[in-house]
Amino acid sequence: MTRKSFKETADMVGTLPDWAIKEYIKNKIIKIDPLPKGWEESVDEVTIDFHLGNKLRVFSGDGWDIIDTKHTTKEEMEKMMKLIELKPGQPFVLSDKDFVIATTMEKLTLPDDIVGHLHGKSSLARLGIAVHSTAARFDPGWDGYPVLEFGTFLKGKRVVIYEGSPICAFSFEKLSAPVERSYKSSPNNRYGGSDMPEVSNIMGKRKRK
Repeated sequence: MTRKSFKETADMVGTLPDWAIKEYIKNKIIKIDPLPKGWEESVDEVTIDFHLGNKLRVFSGDGWDIIDTKHTTKEEMEKMMKLIELKPGQPFVLSDKDFVIATTMEKLTLPDDIVGHLHGKSSLARLGIAVHSTAARFDPGWDGYPVLEFGTFLKGKRVVIYEGSPICAFSFEKLSAPVERSYKSSPNNRYGGSDMPEVSNIMGKRKRK
C-alpha cells in the first residue's frame, strides 16, 4: 500500500497507524512534551510509548482506614497517601500490597477531534502489573500529564520499576468531526493541566450533580 502524504490524512477517521502518529506529532497536531530522544523508535504499529514520571502517590497507613465515596474529601484522601518523588532513573519497589497513582514523564495535548487511549505494555502485564484500573480514555482537548493507576497482582512478589522507563503506550483515534465541548471546557475537567498525580476528586464530581 502506498503511504499517503500528511495532507491526505485530513479525512482520515479511526485509529491512526504508525506513520500517521509520527506525522501528527511532527506537525504538532498531537503534542507530547518532552519528546524523548529517538522517540520515533517508540512508535509501533498503532501506539507510542510513554514513560514513568518522577511523582507517585502510594496509599499509606495514615489517615482514616475507610474511604466513603459520598463523604471523604480530597484533603482526607491526600492524608491517606504518601507522595514520592524519584530522581532520574531511580528504582521504585512495587509490592502486591501497593496501589500507586503516578504521572507519565510526558505531557499530552490533544486537539478537539482526537481521542487518546492508554494501554498497558504486555511485558509488564506478564509481571502482573496493570497500569490503569478504568481511566484509559483521554478525551478530545485533553491537556495534561496522563495519570496511571497501577499495582501488581503477583502475590508475595515485589517488582522493581524505574523512573523514566516505558510504562504504558498510547493509541489515537481520529473522529469524523471535532467535539462540541472539549475536555478543556468541560465541567468534568478535574485532572487536566496538573503535573501531579491527583487523588480522587469524587466529592467534587458529586457536588456538580
